[in-house]
Amino acid sequence: MYLLAVDGGGSKTLARLKHVASGQQWHAAGGPAQLSNNLALALSNVRQLCLQLCQQAAISPAEVVACIGLAGAGNPQLHTAFCQQLQLDFAAWQLTTDARTSLYGANDGQPVVVVALGTGSVAMRLSADGSERQIGGWGFNIGDEGGGAWLGKLAVRQLLWQLDSDDGLTSPLTRALACQCGDNINTVLPWLKQASATDFAALAPLVFSHSSCSLAQQLLRQQAAAIVELIHCCRGQRNLPVVLLGGLAASCQSLLSAEISKLLQAPSGNALDGGLLLAAKQLTQINNP
Repeated sequence: MYLLAVDGGGSKTLARLKHVASGQQWHAAGGPAQLSNNLALALSNVRQLCLQLCQQAAISPAEVVACIGLAGAGNPQLHTAFCQQLQLDFAAWQLTTDARTSLYGANDGQPVVVVALGTGSVAMRLSADGSERQIGGWGFNIGDEGGGAWLGKLAVRQLLWQLDSDDGLTSPLTRALACQCGDNINTVLPWLKQASATDFAALAPLVFSHSSCSLAQQLLRQQAAAIVELIHCCRGQRNLPVVLLGGLAASCQSLLSAEISKLLQAPSGNALDGGLLLAAKQLTQINNP
């Protein structure tokens, strides 16, 4: 039997297939699989990766127990639609959120608080009694504070303010942003009309790379405050370690106070590790009903 884990978000999707008996593994990577951004694209990318890995291992999906963790899978309608349309004949499989797979991977399935900082953001808690709780992750339109798209949107808003001002573009950060988004109404408006969460997230590295700019420093303070709020809301008074995961985790860790930094520990694994743990649990339940 084989275990398959998929980790899909707004920028990319990763997958790992593991042979239970030998431990041999196969890996694949593809495009985004954020359900609330583009369900059809997520289905296509996930299906392609799963079939690619089965082909690499020379097996059929019927030999696989899979855990697919995707951003946006917490939405009941999108969850149902994905499950109905994936059309892969796995021995068994489950669709869950990428936050949940990250939660199980972060501390080898032991109690922990995880804050995932990628295109979006979400915090999750795994308590000693096995209960789980998600905080945030409401999506780019209204939430995802501390995520790359949220930070990119804050930066673009500052670009717009400076374009509207009499002084024009006065900071190194907004001048860099203008090279990506445009420097006048005729170029910025078309960019804004087509910009997705992924496009905004692609601007976040500019904020970090211009950390000597006073405007960037202001935005990074807002970034740190958003992360701290996620941690406090999720952890409460519980004595749990905190793990930062995602593409922005390393960059953001240096923004946090010494008090918050004391709570942090390095992750034991990632979302794919967590997905394999959850798939293994499902296989155990199949074998021991």
